[in-house]
Amino acid sequence: MDVRSTLSLAGGLLVIGAVGYYWGGMGKTNIPLLNTDTNHLPDYQVTNIQGLQTNDTGQIERTMKADSLEHFPQPDKSIVRQPLVTLYQQGVMTWSISAQQALSLNNNRDLQLSQQVIGRRLQGPSLSLETESLNANQESQTLDTAAAVVIRSPQGQINSLGLNAKLQEGILTLPAQVRGTYVLSPR
Repeated sequence: MDVRSTLSLAGGLLVIGAVGYYWGGMGKTNIPLLNTDTNHLPDYQVTNIQGLQTNDTGQIERTMKADSLEHFPQPDKSIVRQPLVTLYQQGVMTWSISAQQALSLNNNRDLQLSQQVIGRRLQGPSLSLETESLNANQESQTLDTAAAVVIRSPQGQINSLGLNAKLQEGILTLPAQVRGTYVLSPR
């Protein structure tokens, strides 16, 4: 064999080896099988929650119990499962609010309750509110929903499509499809 044939054969084998090396995956950089972007994962999880919030004078303003809480850093939000919130006025329990799930946004200023939302007045005459979703803003002290709402009391029941409430002013607006029954108490 002459030198040209040997060099040609060696060059051809070298090219075939290089192509096989890269096509076979040997020259590729390792790509991780798992996505390393953790923004969609919670940064902490808590179970069996019991907490309370007090005002500046130490009086309880609200308590909360929940099965679990998951906090996500981006965007800043928390998902709470089976929340039960009790509201207080001047140290006295006034309302109990429960749901299957709550989503806390904007540094806990906005709370979106969903699935079997039930509110019950704990003092005075019986009063309850039921809906599938309810948004609460702590800063503006407002409640609102576009979902169907049922309000029950011993005197009757009111059904509405939607609700807007300004808690500090004591204003409740039922915006659409309002129907109700009211029974006068005997004298």
